[in-house]
Amino acid sequence: MRLACRGIIAAGRIRKQRAQPIAMCTHPGWFIMPEEMDVMAWNHGYTLANGIRIHHVRHGSGTPLVLLHGWPEFWYVYRKNIPLLAERFEIIVADLRGLGDTEKPAALPDPPSTLLEVMVEDLASLMDALGIERFGVVSHDVGSYIAQAFARNYPQRLLGLFFFHCVYPGIGRRWLEPESVKEIWYQSFNQQRWAASLVGRDRTSCRAYIKHFLDHWAHEGGLFDEDLEA
Repeated sequence: MRLACRGIIAAGRIRKQRAQPIAMCTHPGWFIMPEEMDVMAWNHGYTLANGIRIHHVRHGSGTPLVLLHGWPEFWYVYRKNIPLLAERFEIIVADLRGLGDTEKPAALPDPPSTLLEVMVEDLASLMDALGIERFGVVSHDVGSYIAQAFARNYPQRLLGLFFFHCVYPGIGRRWLEPESVKEIWYQSFNQQRWAASLVGRDRTSCRAYIKHFLDHWAHEGGLFDEDLEA
C-alpha cells in the first residue's frame, strides 16, 4: 500500500492496556443516531479498549486502513469515502473519545496534558482488540494529531500515513499569527466552562454554531446542510 507520508517517526512507547472485544451491533441507537443513518446497512461495532467503549464502523477486506476524523465530526463524515475505499481495503472508522457514539468520560485525564497520549492508546488498544497488528492511517484535523503521535510511539505498526488539514511539528509561532488565530478561535472558546451551555441551549443555537464551521471550511456554503441533523 502506498500512502503519502508527512509525519515524523521517532522511537518511543507508552504502556499498553488490555482491550476486550464486545459483540457487533447492527442497530446501535446508543446516543442520538437517527434511523436514516442506517439505510446503508453500516457495520457498527462496539469494543472495550483502553478503558472506554469505542464505537466503530468496519467495511471491506484487504489491507487494513484506519480513518481518523476531526472536530466537530464522528465516523459519518467519511460515509461517502467508505464504500469506495472498502473495494480495496478493510476500512475501520472509529468515533474518537468524547465524540459520536464512543464513550464520553466525565473527566479529562490527570493531568489533562496527557490527553493526546491517552487517545493514541485508544487507537492502539482498539486495533489490538480487533486483532489487527499493522495498518495504514488516513487522518485530518484532530485525527492528524493522533496519527502523528501514534507514528512516533508505534512506527512498527504502521504501513503508511496520510495527513490533511493538520498542524505539524515545527509550525512554531506561525500558529499564533493573526491569520491563523482567526481560524482557530473556537479552540479557546470551547474550553470555557459556559461554552457547552451557550452553544447547546437548543437545537437552533447548536445548528447555527456547527453550520458556521461546515460552511466556512467547505468549498461552498451549504454543501454539508444534509449532515447538520446527524
